[in-house]
Amino acid sequence: MEEDAREKYIQAGKIAAQVMERGLREVRAGKRLLELAEFVESEIERLGGKPAFPVNISVNHIAAHYSPTAWDETRFEENDLVKLDIGVHVDGYIADIARSIVVGGEKNELILASEEALQRAIEIIRPGVRTSEIGAAVEETIRRHGFKPVENLTGHRLGRYSLHGGMTVPNVRTRHGDVLREGDVVAIEPFATTGAGRVVDEKEAIIFRYLRDRPLRMRESRAILAYVKKNFGGLPFAERWVAHLAPRHRLQLALRELAYSGAIYAYRILREKKRAPVAQAEHTVMVTSDGCVVTTG
Repeated sequence: MEEDAREKYIQAGKIAAQVMERGLREVRAGKRLLELAEFVESEIERLGGKPAFPVNISVNHIAAHYSPTAWDETRFEENDLVKLDIGVHVDGYIADIARSIVVGGEKNELILASEEALQRAIEIIRPGVRTSEIGAAVEETIRRHGFKPVENLTGHRLGRYSLHGGMTVPNVRTRHGDVLREGDVVAIEPFATTGAGRVVDEKEAIIFRYLRDRPLRMRESRAILAYVKKNFGGLPFAERWVAHLAPRHRLQLALRELAYSGAIYAYRILREKKRAPVAQAEHTVMVTSDGCVVTTG
């Protein structure tokens, strides 16, 4: 890896870690999720980075892909289990970090299980290790705590301007796996639950990603597509990031047309199959000659 790229990965990781600590301090009963999202994303930019994806604020049985809309009035409640998932990029070089917290309470056993699984995975990362070995370590750790790993959520390789660079890092034991090599940058993200150990799609999507230009009927659809292509490229964007381009009803119609046409990809909100609580822990690591460096540590 070239030194310039390495430095930017490290810089993005430092920003992500700082913003995470500040963001967690803002999680309190009565606070709107939208306020937290706007705070986190403004802090990323204030520190010299850009959001690599809309901040995910997933509560209780919601595991991923929830980012408040511009009209979201949802507020944190006491004892909510909150997953804060933050992505930062510097010139396209990405850091991805997530932590879980109980609103107004202490760290519970489910959170500890996800954090210990993450630490165990990081300890074994080095060139030549297979992703299947990482998955086995995550699964073993979470099950030892009496919980289930979420088997259909995975970590992933990070590339420049790419959140999913062709390699997945499972959270369960698998028969086959990719081999880690020096210079790989990967996000490791164990999810632990008391439920079925699987997530399913909700109907709603509020995070999207540009895919391709397509012929479109609505004027608003064409304006949104041009805007996201120019400003976000292939990185995900939130509904609220384009809310200024159309009135609420027309905006939602346009986003549906864009998704249906294949112009954008819709990330459905993911919930635990049995609606059981989910905890998440995540760091970004850079594989080195003799181990790894945690860029978000």
